Amino acid sequence: MNPSVTVLDAGRLDYASAWDLQLRLHEQVVGDPDAAFLLLVEHDPVITLGKNASDQFVLLRESMLAAQGVQFVRSDRGGEATAHNPGQLVVYPIIPLARFGLGARTYIQLLESCVIDCLADFGLPAGRDEVHPGVWVGKDKICAVGTRIKDRVSMHGIALNVDNDLSIFNFIVPCGISGRGVCSVASLLGSADSDPPSMTLVKAKFINHFGKLFRCVTMKRELSPQA
Repeated sequence: MNPSVTVLDAGRLDYASAWDLQLRLHEQVVGDPDAAFLLLVEHDPVITLGKNASDQFVLLRESMLAAQGVQFVRSDRGGEATAHNPGQLVVYPIIPLARFGLGARTYIQLLESCVIDCLADFGLPAGRDEVHPGVWVGKDKICAVGTRIKDRVSMHGIALNVDNDLSIFNFIVPCGISGRGVCSVASLLGSADSDPPSMTLVKAKFINHFGKLFRCVTMKRELSPQA
């Protein structure tokens, strides 16, 4: 029988609150072999650094970021510097990898495949880079990946640029990679004659591909303070 995953849509949430929610959900999964969650969120503007990331990839001091209305957080995920803001779909799978028969490398590859297949639904030819992680359209990154596996349960995840303001990436060297750009679904598909896909539609497509590739049943649930 395929495992079930509860989908929680937190809407717009600051990074610290989402991190706290992840920790509470992670504790539930560690204590309940049948629990698994897929948390969807859009963050308030924030620059985050991975656990072992270098400060040199953040180009403004924290006080200068604050003056721009951007928070700064050092996270416990893997990876280097990245940016989040409204219009970007952030997905945090909190799943017990053993129950899904997954190792860390395969898990990350499946997450990337979910994004690639989702973007293909909109006619975007996204793929992997031979050297750098994440999902790319040509030489531009459209989705960052940064995860953590704790007690064999995943945390953190992916950040897909849908219709967010990409200028926030000017404050960092995205993912520590110089000489490469960033893009979004809107920057690639939006035009004067047509609107880019809505966040609601992108979420639905991603959830659908997650269920297929992770071979699980996804069930939406309203987010409660006790989640």
